[in-house]
Amino acid sequence: MALKLSKKPEAVGATKWLDYDKDTKVEVAGLDNPEYQIALERARRRLRKNDEQFEQGDVGVVSGEKTEHSTQCMLLARFILKDWSGAQDENGNPLKYSPDVGAQMLEGDVEFFLFVLKGAAEFSAASKQELEEIVGKPSRASSGSGSSAARTRKSAQKPTGD
Repeated sequence: MALKLSKKPEAVGATKWLDYDKDTKVEVAGLDNPEYQIALERARRRLRKNDEQFEQGDVGVVSGEKTEHSTQCMLLARFILKDWSGAQDENGNPLKYSPDVGAQMLEGDVEFFLFVLKGAAEFSAASKQELEEIVGKPSRASSGSGSSAARTRKSAQKPTGD
């Protein structure tokens, strides 16, 4: 069978609402969001660059450096977590979504952080599977012995009762 170039499926720009609890719903994009992937790669390059300043075995902090978790929360809040309903501030008042508030919520609540991460990953996987089902997977090369579609149509016909 010949090697064939296949286009990478475009990331679906859709979002999905998930039930965090009985009172709270969150809207997430998939982890395959291209903007998120680019920003994540940039953050990783920045971490590597900061690490290069230290010799083997040295430990230190670059001025103004954020933790990896803090950076991940910021990226998730900007590119993956899109909105929420039912979220409340510390006084029980309704809390409008913004990326800054989302990052604070993600950083302050590990359970919520993991919920968003897992929900976005599952949404990406489901979207990819749905896209593959819609587009159809490429068929294997044929030996030329006849069309399997023709056999399927013929075998699907009702017997004539002869």
